[in-house]
Amino acid sequence: MNEDIRDDVQLVMQHIYNTTNGEDEQPQGSEEDIIHVHHYPDADLVELPNGTVIFKKNESTTTHVPIVESNPQNSQAKQPPMTIAYATVSMYLFLILSCLVFQIYILANPFTVNVTLDAREQQVTLTGTLQLGRVLSPITLTQSQTVPTTGRGHQDARAATGYVTFYNGQFNQVTIAAGMILTGNDGIQIATDQDIAIPGVDTSATPPTLGQVTVSAHVTNSGSRGNIAAYDINQSCCATSILVKNTAPFHGGQDERDFQIVTKTDITNAAIPLKANLAQSAQGGLTGQLKTNEGLVTPSCTTTTNASNQLGQEATQVTVTISETCSAVAYNQDSLQAKVTQLLATQAAKKLGSGYSILGNPHINVTSATVSKQVMLSFSGVSTWIYALTTQEQQSLKKIIAGKTKEQAMQLLSSLPGVESASMQSSSFGDATRIPKNLSNIHLMIFYSISSS
Repeated sequence: MNEDIRDDVQLVMQHIYNTTNGEDEQPQGSEEDIIHVHHYPDADLVELPNGTVIFKKNESTTTHVPIVESNPQNSQAKQPPMTIAYATVSMYLFLILSCLVFQIYILANPFTVNVTLDAREQQVTLTGTLQLGRVLSPITLTQSQTVPTTGRGHQDARAATGYVTFYNGQFNQVTIAAGMILTGNDGIQIATDQDIAIPGVDTSATPPTLGQVTVSAHVTNSGSRGNIAAYDINQSCCATSILVKNTAPFHGGQDERDFQIVTKTDITNAAIPLKANLAQSAQGGLTGQLKTNEGLVTPSCTTTTNASNQLGQEATQVTVTISETCSAVAYNQDSLQAKVTQLLATQAAKKLGSGYSILGNPHINVTSATVSKQVMLSFSGVSTWIYALTTQEQQSLKKIIAGKTKEQAMQLLSSLPGVESASMQSSSFGDATRIPKNLSNIHLMIFYSISSS
């Protein structure tokens, strides 16, 4: 194309040069005539008998280029022939330079394809037991706390009760109905609870003894004042030769009142901070027994709770004491990590097949420890595995898709077992439907979408 352009420029310049030197007389043209030049790379330059130069293409299309009249009267209105030549040459040079720049740009920016693969992520979980660990020395700790009671009790007023004894000095039996009112020395009145039949004097005894009977009685008014002392009642009553006495105090009389009692909540609330403090202290004590790079299984603790007062008992405050004995197992963390990782790798090989690599360290949780003749750790492990292509495998993959259509390449990439999805993006130049044959023009990028879990 460049050679055709140079040939055309030479023909035009030769024609302009001949006309300027008068070698080719042409008819006078109009002052409005201008030169129209259309370039056709595959056209032939032809001069007609009337002096018109044309570019002939396919024997059908012509472009007329009238020769400028050399009439001196119009010389000032006409553009100098050399200016036209320079303009034409400049135009062709611009076209040539544009082509060269475009070719240089193409060389500097070759046709490339960016292939993006989203690698598949898989999780492998495992639970089991391992013979691993050692038993630490148990720790016993005790703490106490005194807190106010919050329970509320109520006491209704109650009458005191007791017993009175009647003595009969008559030879005949004396009967007294229930409800007999008796007044003590302090003015407290009592009433008998049942009918009374007092026998007469026992004359068969030596010496003769008074007949007597003891019955229950109660204070007629409620309250603590009814708790009369012994012999507060010591008087005659009821009939001739009848004597009554209370040989023992009355008791049980109480006034109405409200008071505080111990509740379950009082003991529980006092125990909660004590247990927290003891757990922290026990954890610290057991941790202090660990060796380098050892982990601690959650301690197993036995707790005993004691209170200074029983539930429901009247008290304004209660003292709660907590005793806690804790034991635990220590294990080497590196050993656990290595053994569980190996077990997960075996599990992953069975479940996922080849091509997957573990991402980071697995998350391992020791759930419990059992101590008998040996220490057994129960654990759960979770690991993340991704489909990873080595550099050699990536190069082989480029060779497989090189030169194929994008549709064929996409089908092949999507069929890979560890690829979640694939996409392509090509540069703006080149065949957008095919993959370049040059492997250096194929850029492979692998992305791993790692979940937060």
